[in-house]
Amino acid sequence: MKHLNSSSSRRHFLRQASALGAMAGTPFAANLLAMGAASAQQASDYKALVCIYLGGGNDQSNTIVPISAAEYDLYGKGRSSLALPVTGLQQMNPAGWTGPTLAMHGSLSGLKSIFDQGKLAVLANVGTLCAPTTQAQYKSGSVPLPFQLFSHSDQAGAWQTGLPDRASSTGWMGRMGDLTSSAFNTGSGVSIAMSVAGNNLAQVGNTTIQYQVTTNGAVKVNALNGLFGSPAGATALRRLMTEQRPGTLMEGELNKVSSRAVATESLVTSALSGVSLSTPFPTTDIGSQLQMVARLIGARGGLAQKRQIFYVQMGGYDFHAGLVSGQAAKLKDLSDAMTAFYQATVAMGVSGNVTSFTASDFGRALQSNGQGADHGWGGHHFIMGDAVMGNRIYGRFPTVSLGSPDDAGQGRLIPTTSVDEYAATLASWFGVPNSDLSTVVPNIGRFSKPNLGFFV
Repeated sequence: MKHLNSSSSRRHFLRQASALGAMAGTPFAANLLAMGAASAQQASDYKALVCIYLGGGNDQSNTIVPISAAEYDLYGKGRSSLALPVTGLQQMNPAGWTGPTLAMHGSLSGLKSIFDQGKLAVLANVGTLCAPTTQAQYKSGSVPLPFQLFSHSDQAGAWQTGLPDRASSTGWMGRMGDLTSSAFNTGSGVSIAMSVAGNNLAQVGNTTIQYQVTTNGAVKVNALNGLFGSPAGATALRRLMTEQRPGTLMEGELNKVSSRAVATESLVTSALSGVSLSTPFPTTDIGSQLQMVARLIGARGGLAQKRQIFYVQMGGYDFHAGLVSGQAAKLKDLSDAMTAFYQATVAMGVSGNVTSFTASDFGRALQSNGQGADHGWGGHHFIMGDAVMGNRIYGRFPTVSLGSPDDAGQGRLIPTTSVDEYAATLASWFGVPNSDLSTVVPNIGRFSKPNLGFFV
């Protein structure tokens, strides 16, 4: 898994550490679980966003394929040995669709079923943009382009910060958390942003700090239960980690963070202990991550949370070789895990309150390099949940051929929908007022659709 990093200043570190430590202390640890149970919310007053990040750059051209005769012929000429046979694809019949006949990859049977039920939508050709960009503008350099276009780390950072034209120490989901946490999660001792995939930039805010869990639950300091078999040693370690003592400023802030971590682990473990899921999940890594997200959603009452932002990640999509077989396996794992997750939200009665969406570094070039495809730009993504107006294609579906008006070279798609518009639409549903969207995605004013309309 890729750990995205940011160079926070010492002042930024202290501000975040202080936010973590502000609620630490004995009364917090003793009564927060009871506060959470007392303020358990109704499902109608609850919303969660789940970002499913596909690390490495998912190939969009074989995820959604045009199968009308003329369009498929152009696709096949561009893809060469990478082209999928029509017989193995699943034809889509989107509502109101007037473009070429489209089909999903054969490995996406679970997602295709949810699409047909009207609970999943496709957002076509979305990617990082500094401003709306045509092929002519791209070639002439007359508009600014994302920094280090086609670079994994830079484009992953641009997707997660929502700022492709400059460096940022915060991500758009973290800034969304800054705006909504105090309004909806009063009394919660756990961050609104929780990651089951380790450190990520997307969930870093000015006051929001992601809380990282494993697929087994909260991270525990095992030595607190017995240091080298010594209860006395464990007690001394707990005192060392949690008691406030005179010292340097940095030492004091670190102590607050340690105290907060101990208290939060206890809270999360207690809240999760009362949650059991009736839905089976695949035993893959992404299946286990989404299973933990479902459990944390089930624990929302005990955590006193009316808003939750989750991040999971599956890597391995960088198919410069072995694309056809490798992507098929990846997409099956993705589809199976997302299908189980959707079914779990239905069983918990929150399928209309939980929206999952995919993201990735970039799409891939249409042109084959022999056994795979090189880095691209725009790609297609899925949005899932009962609040989604599904069985539809949003955005403009590109012309899938080499040398088309959407081609930046080698069949790399110039995005026709920006990450900004994607993020702004999700943020609006989550509860961010229109007047605050520019805080979440500062460049949104450069684009024409701050709401793409994929919610009911």
